[in-house]
Amino acid sequence: MAGVNFVGMSRISFRVVPPIDRPGSPVFLTGDHPALGGWEPSQALQLNWQPPFHTGEFEIATGGHFEYKITRGGWQCEAVDAHGQVPPNSWHEVWLDATLHHTVADWKDRYSGRLTREVIHSRALAQERELLIWLPPGYARDSAHRFPLIVLHDGASVFDPSTSGLSRVDLAADEWVGLLARKGVLPESLVVGVCHPEGFSQEGGNLRDFELSPELGGDAYAEFVATELVAHMDARHRTIAKPEARSLGGFGLGALSTFHTALRHPGVFQNFICLSTSFEDVSQSLPANAVALKELEKVRNLEKGVRMYFDYGDREIDECYEQYHAILGGLLREKGWRDGQEFTIARLPGEGHTSLSWRARLGEALPFLAR
Repeated sequence: MAGVNFVGMSRISFRVVPPIDRPGSPVFLTGDHPALGGWEPSQALQLNWQPPFHTGEFEIATGGHFEYKITRGGWQCEAVDAHGQVPPNSWHEVWLDATLHHTVADWKDRYSGRLTREVIHSRALAQERELLIWLPPGYARDSAHRFPLIVLHDGASVFDPSTSGLSRVDLAADEWVGLLARKGVLPESLVVGVCHPEGFSQEGGNLRDFELSPELGGDAYAEFVATELVAHMDARHRTIAKPEARSLGGFGLGALSTFHTALRHPGVFQNFICLSTSFEDVSQSLPANAVALKELEKVRNLEKGVRMYFDYGDREIDECYEQYHAILGGLLREKGWRDGQEFTIARLPGEGHTSLSWRARLGEALPFLAR
């Protein structure tokens, strides 16, 4: 039987995605097993940095149980969750060889900012909607200062690995914005993750796809984002209430919703991030028939001062996206936009339609918007 070790021992492997800032810093596993140092950080198992993961393994008797934590070598720098809290011990029951996956939200000695949750009622959507809002460190220091606003779809995957689906890999938007602000690339900014309802729609497919798809519920969702959400943030938080200080972004259908919102509600956001844009939408339209590109054809005058970042890889579904983006680039140039100025389209060899890939690519998109 695959995975069974008949000598009574099992091999436990680890793949740890580190925080964005200084990802190659040494990472250790400490726990109650002797191979993990018996809770003594100085005796912990050091993992090997093999970008984008820290990896390692040890053997343990099949049928056993062990608990562990992830650190950078001491309790003062152990892993924390997306809210900066030290989580309970991780644990594993050993019956087969296994690979355990973790994404470290941040380190205890580096965590900054504050992640909050708000719920607002939307008339456009006829339901309540959960917002996850990250406030940068400067928000608490200066009660008079106002901040740019970044809004991202798929809120459950924006900040928190533990809620980021099966991959358990988040976009690390708070980490990217914080790091780029410290480097002087971006100003400190508020980041909003818009959460989507769970379950399935009557039309088929899940509710997340239904409201992000321009072919289905996308018009109502775009209205919610461009009117109700922006108004809520400007009224309740110290945002800079100007289009040039607002950014909107997403991946897959979230990127398509971003593009759709830009066309349907000009003058609200001025900066847009579209990672692996699913121009084929839920109908799986071929490039020549893509609804969003047909909509772009009809636009007479594109806004001035807008910046749009598009990208796609050559793996997974992304390998089918080149022709869509070729048509997109041609239309934007015909309407007067310039490559590297109002827009850029990046083809990224080796990248695909995955959370881990989008996590890295967000760090490429944000600086383009700040130029």
